[in-house]
Amino acid sequence: MEHNDSTDIYRYSPDYYSYVFQGGKLGTRFILFLIFFSAISGYACMNCHEPHYANKGDCSLCHRGNMESSRKNIAHFGIITAKYSGLYTDENDVKTGKEIVEDSACRRCHIIGAKGENSAVSLDYRAKIHTGEYLADKLINTNEYMPDFHFSDRDVTKIIKYLLFASSGTVQKEAEPYVAYIKTSDDDVFGKHCGNCHKVITRQSGGKGTGEIARNLSGLFSQYFDSDVLQEGDDRWTPELLLKWVRNPRSINKTTIMPPVNLSKNEESDLSKLFENK
Repeated sequence: MEHNDSTDIYRYSPDYYSYVFQGGKLGTRFILFLIFFSAISGYACMNCHEPHYANKGDCSLCHRGNMESSRKNIAHFGIITAKYSGLYTDENDVKTGKEIVEDSACRRCHIIGAKGENSAVSLDYRAKIHTGEYLADKLINTNEYMPDFHFSDRDVTKIIKYLLFASSGTVQKEAEPYVAYIKTSDDDVFGKHCGNCHKVITRQSGGKGTGEIARNLSGLFSQYFDSDVLQEGDDRWTPELLLKWVRNPRSINKTTIMPPVNLSKNEESDLSKLFENK
């Protein structure tokens, strides 16, 4: 049954199971109200926060979160708090963070800004799905095989701003699952001959060694590993240089305190393969 009275706001059409607006100006006003309400709800964060850096873009550009919700727990889900949100506004902090990352050779294990090795988790991926507080905790409370760089709180803040900035321009694929290694012994070439002084983490073999008195050797063959013992002209470690070092360290660096290590041919081969990270 249809109502044709022009005063009706709508009519019910059983053929289409829908309401059709017919109220002239009233219908137009209602539609405009919906548009206006949608615009307000799209920037619900302005109900609590003063706008800032409006020329840079909307709130989610720096803070993430959900701008379309006025419910705090939804709007603030995954939010980047003010302490870490200057990825597009604090240029000096981002620049310094980049310098710290490069000086610390973080890319010898991690992918940052689509560059680096994959011995450990991609920090592009982590920065896209986690908060600044989560990233800070991982930098301060390092896992067993990550070096403790003793970063200051201020340095950690700058590093995170850079990580957030570097990851923002990357396209993330679904992360490959990591293998969980159940450690039963160090009865391999690294564990027996290197692990008392060194640690290493590799993609295929996980973490090895318990030593902290010598350098962490993760990413040894990587272009991002900054060596302090190679001679001038040797830009990076290779399998050949590694075996030369193991057989006679002072043939490469005359002041080193590392003793020669007597390995069998099979052990030398296994040691080289460990660092290839394939």
